[in-house]
Amino acid sequence: MLKFFRKKKESPLLISGVFQKLGRKIETKQRKAAEYLNRKTATLNSRQQLIGLVLFCLLFGSSSAFTIWYSLKSSEKTIKVQPISIPQTVEVPNEDLQAKLLLTDQEIENIRLIRRHLDSLLLTKSGRIIYDSIAHVRPGLLDSLVYIERVYHKQLKINEDGKEK
Repeated sequence: MLKFFRKKKESPLLISGVFQKLGRKIETKQRKAAEYLNRKTATLNSRQQLIGLVLFCLLFGSSSAFTIWYSLKSSEKTIKVQPISIPQTVEVPNEDLQAKLLLTDQEIENIRLIRRHLDSLLLTKSGRIIYDSIAHVRPGLLDSLVYIERVYHKQLKINEDGKEK
């Protein structure tokens, strides 16, 4: 009857595992509902279907318009904006700390070697297990390495005079 209720030719599911099964269940339920509705509306002529569509649009369009109008009209039930607080466990980057942190070429090379080693762990299955355990035991390690490299690159941009290049 309607084109959008027809079964699609081959729609590849990119979702895997549990979500794929859930997607199949939802799709079968939707198909059953569509078949039920098609059976119920099969006896209606085109004029009755058009009247039903207009009534449906009027009903839900007016309810949506009322909801929008009421939300704009009423001021006592507005959402209040509250400031976001930073947890104590999060450290805010400090410019003074970056200025005090002077890294040598050997230190940054060691950090790059660690990053390369961690990246190489991701290439194998057993390495990925080791990588995940490191990330679990030391959750801030990877972020710290990135932060230190950024500070080093910023340090390279600044001359001995304290002026940026």
